[in-house]
Amino acid sequence: MVSGCLCFVLTFFFAEPLVESVSLPYFSAIIAEFLKGLPLLYLVLKRKIVMLGDATIYGSALGAGYAMSEIIYFTMLDPSNTIQAYAPVTAVILGFETAIMHIGCSSLLAYGLIMAKQETTNRSYFIRNLGVVAVFLITSAVHIIHNVAPIPPLLLTTILTIYFILSKRHIFKKNESNIHTWIDECLNNDVALLSSIKKGELSKTNAGKYLVSIKDAFSPEVFFDLCCYISEYLELSITAKSNLLLRQAGFPVQRTEKTKARINELLALRKRIGKAGVEAVKPIVNIEDVDYWAVNALL
Repeated sequence: MVSGCLCFVLTFFFAEPLVESVSLPYFSAIIAEFLKGLPLLYLVLKRKIVMLGDATIYGSALGAGYAMSEIIYFTMLDPSNTIQAYAPVTAVILGFETAIMHIGCSSLLAYGLIMAKQETTNRSYFIRNLGVVAVFLITSAVHIIHNVAPIPPLLLTTILTIYFILSKRHIFKKNESNIHTWIDECLNNDVALLSSIKKGELSKTNAGKYLVSIKDAFSPEVFFDLCCYISEYLELSITAKSNLLLRQAGFPVQRTEKTKARINELLALRKRIGKAGVEAVKPIVNIEDVDYWAVNALL
């Protein structure tokens, strides 16, 4: 919400004078969406937002902060007193409708950025960045259409509120389903692979056969670090997923210094094996954004 307030300050006190000087119509809406998107893009790139539910929460909070600052400015600080041109009830409806619009655009921007920047094998770096640009343009278009749409405030507020409730309900249901699917599938695989390592039966599995096939491509020291990296990641991944299940069930989750030390060891191993090592073990340990998010939750 603080980020949203800062975005409003940057938009109206720094960007608006620039927009007026270049005389580009509706450019202020594009500037506003761009500035609101920067904190969200930062969180996505840092893997602090990876789930649709989180995207909705972070995006809504940022949009609420922006809308709150805008409403305070136009009702209390605006020297032109434009709010006085409306009846009190209409002014309240306009404020509420504007808040819903900003919250909706910011949450749309957040989970659009997640889908655009998702690291999947069938999307190139260029395509992912093109998706980010497309998301910014879509939310800017929604903002512009909202500003110019000749719809009575009460009707527009009703439409936006219904859309907001239905869309968020659908997103949270889909988010819960995705989490359960991810935990069920990945947890079983992690447990089975870690069990085969501890029993000394890794060579009998497909993962073990693959490791043997790439053994000669690395020095003995790096190959040992590769094996340690896989084992360390599996243990942390299982712990992270178990904590998510405990938290969902209402049980307290303990964060220990030992866990933090193991995460630091995982990062050190990742650095030692290098990018080539990380790419080599991807068929066994394909750490996606959601896995980084889950492990970071242990800190």
